[in-house]
Amino acid sequence: MRKKLTTITVIAAASMTALMAGGCGNNGNSQTTAAVETMASETATEAVDAAEAEETTAAASETEEVKPEEGASQAGSGAADEEYLRVFFDVEVADGTVDASGFSENLKKVAGEEAPEVEGDLTWASGVKAAVIAADYEELALSYPQEKVEERLGYYGVDTPADEADGAYIACAMDVDLITPEEGGFAAAQDELTKADAEKLLMNIIKANGDGRNYLGMASDPDIYGKVDQMWNSFIIFDDGQLSEVGKTAVEQQVTTGYGIKSAAYDARFLPELTLQYGHSDIKHAHQLIGLLNSENIDAKIQLEPKISIYQYLLEWGPVPDPTPTYEVKQFGDLYLVYAVEYDLKLEFNSTEDMLRFDGVINEFAKKNEGNEEAVGLLYGSWWQPLYSTTKADMPEDAYHQIVDCVVTNGMYSIHPFALPENKDSVVSQLKELAGDLEVTPIDRYCNTAFYSYLKGEDYQ
Repeated sequence: MRKKLTTITVIAAASMTALMAGGCGNNGNSQTTAAVETMASETATEAVDAAEAEETTAAASETEEVKPEEGASQAGSGAADEEYLRVFFDVEVADGTVDASGFSENLKKVAGEEAPEVEGDLTWASGVKAAVIAADYEELALSYPQEKVEERLGYYGVDTPADEADGAYIACAMDVDLITPEEGGFAAAQDELTKADAEKLLMNIIKANGDGRNYLGMASDPDIYGKVDQMWNSFIIFDDGQLSEVGKTAVEQQVTTGYGIKSAAYDARFLPELTLQYGHSDIKHAHQLIGLLNSENIDAKIQLEPKISIYQYLLEWGPVPDPTPTYEVKQFGDLYLVYAVEYDLKLEFNSTEDMLRFDGVINEFAKKNEGNEEAVGLLYGSWWQPLYSTTKADMPEDAYHQIVDCVVTNGMYSIHPFALPENKDSVVSQLKELAGDLEVTPIDRYCNTAFYSYLKGEDYQ
């Protein structure tokens, strides 16, 4: 079952995004504040209708998706490995012959200083042995008696290597999917390791150690919908005392009207150049959005990251509701702040082309516009101002616009007030004063036109 929010939770969570983003970096701009309150009221009404409809409507059966051909994504996998190693681990494997010292140095970058040195010349066999150790499988490999080594090699159709000591490492590497049977054959034959081979082996070590992408699956996976629900159902309110104090004071001093708290434990670690972040508060919308991507033949890696949205609760909205695991109003003197569970849906697309198509798909099928206030023909829970952004700077200027995520970090937790570029210096300066010894990092992001217009107070659409 999906996590059902109470009506007031849905109202507040949906209203939050309007409040948080509308005022961030505007320092009390009256035009924006008025627009925020109007949007909050409208969003609340929509949320009530949506919540009632969800309670009375049975879940539609999921139809089987037609997956795109795998050849295209496989063809780009080598380039993706190269880019991922460079961006996240500062690893650049030189063109030409890969030597033992260079590979050993790169092993330490991806697996830590305790990673082993390659023994002798670098071949598939010596590389696999080092990879097994770096991925923490050494004891497993050494547990294989020679009889089992031969049985496992035979199972994969791999010849016994000339150096029998290599056999256990090769067999173990295939059993734990560090290498394929074909690559096991290369290792048994003592073949040379190419640049692409070295990059793939390093990426497989990263994956085995849990240091690579952190995601639920592909949009085209038949079971992705259930995985998204299971992740959503695990989300509850979390907080950080120091960051909460910084955020509360920032709201009191009108540095921002709200912010979100995130945990690095859920970070997707996707390639920035292919990734969009899509924020929302209703999981049914996420289901339909993934289905929409499939219907448009757009595939992407999927991660659901929890975001605790914090914004001012206005007493004219009604009595403060009782707290739940996903919604709570906290009182700080005369200030009331909502803590509501929302999510950022992270999408790493297979190509830049698919990433660029996303904006048009959302504008057509998941954005309300004047004249279609009832959202006929749109996804459930479509907003007037959908919110999606990327750190990729070279996005089309007519569709994406620069904003600033003023990130304040404390360990694994961070808060994220938004600001417009013209207000960045002021907002960052005030946050630094409030943050003390905590790190404040302004990060440029590029958001969709509807959300940008709303931030500037120019257009409720």
